[in-house]
Amino acid sequence: MFKVFRHRVYQSAGFTLIELLVSLVVASIFLLATGMIVIETMRVDREETGRTQVQAELTQAMQYIQQDLAEALYIYNDAEQPNGDGTPDLIQRLYTPGWIRRPNGAVPVVAFWKLNPIPRDCYQGPPTLQQIREGRVTLKERPTGISEADWDNIRSRRNIYTLVVYYLQRNYNNAGNPDGNTPWEGNARIARFELQPFNDTCIERSPFFRVDPDPYRQGFLDWPAEKDLQDLEQRGTPQEPIAAAGNRGPRLVTLVSNIFSSRQGSPQVAPACPQGYAFGGGKPNGVTFPGLGDNQNDVGFHVCVRQSVGADRPQDVIINITATAMERANPGLFRRYIRNATSVDAEQVSRYLTTMQTQVLARGVFNRQA
Repeated sequence: MFKVFRHRVYQSAGFTLIELLVSLVVASIFLLATGMIVIETMRVDREETGRTQVQAELTQAMQYIQQDLAEALYIYNDAEQPNGDGTPDLIQRLYTPGWIRRPNGAVPVVAFWKLNPIPRDCYQGPPTLQQIREGRVTLKERPTGISEADWDNIRSRRNIYTLVVYYLQRNYNNAGNPDGNTPWEGNARIARFELQPFNDTCIERSPFFRVDPDPYRQGFLDWPAEKDLQDLEQRGTPQEPIAAAGNRGPRLVTLVSNIFSSRQGSPQVAPACPQGYAFGGGKPNGVTFPGLGDNQNDVGFHVCVRQSVGADRPQDVIINITATAMERANPGLFRRYIRNATSVDAEQVSRYLTTMQTQVLARGVFNRQA
């Protein structure tokens, strides 16, 4: 009896090798399936989070540009000839002469004049916003370089003329390397440039804005007028183009990144504007931007402006922006696209795009005709 008992105990102890192997295979399959589910869930969550974040940023940027353009007094379009000459006035009047910045790898998309409140630093005090609203404020002494007539005009209207320009600027060059020292998300971004008549402390005239526009005489389209420049030359205070000064002066401020723009081998040319409208800007001659010819716009950010020579007629603007969540949602695919756009299928790229369009009526005009 004792020997039989020992034999039975020995038979029931442990697992066979086959049983262990089967258990390992089953466990491996289970862990692999579970891991794949976790990885897929994390991927879907990352993509959805990336899309949501980029769409929120795009919405904020669009709202900001809408409000900015709604206050415009005059928006540059293509009004040099009765039916336009094919070159946006922004390029002919501002970019080529050098009155605005010429950032590398950037396309000027739209420029306009607006009225801004007098900067707070121009008041004595400085006062609170409530004091400014109630008119219980006093301006500083006339800044150096501002004429008595100009200072009187500013005091009476309590506003200054400001020139605003929006650019589409590349983040990566054709080799897939960052353009500049500070890489941004996405392969392009929207940047804003603002030129005011004063320096930051409001003690002297900006060297890049020595002539105020006169909407009742030449109009905004003719700024800076040749006669005014000649008068400045005679007084020994010539207007200093920003381009001639090595791009000194007001800097560009990035409004939003993650904008989708063309890459080498993958041109994304914006469609033509509707009849009666013209591009607000476009690629200037000499600027390198993949897939774009002179005066063409990239689909990532382009603006169509109703053609008008002066500020006496209403102008409305169609704004188009396309953002991409590719870098946040799928970094590996984004790196492949940056290095070589043709290596990525167009359908894969389109999964991460968010397009937004809106139409804005510029409310600020002079001597509006019925």
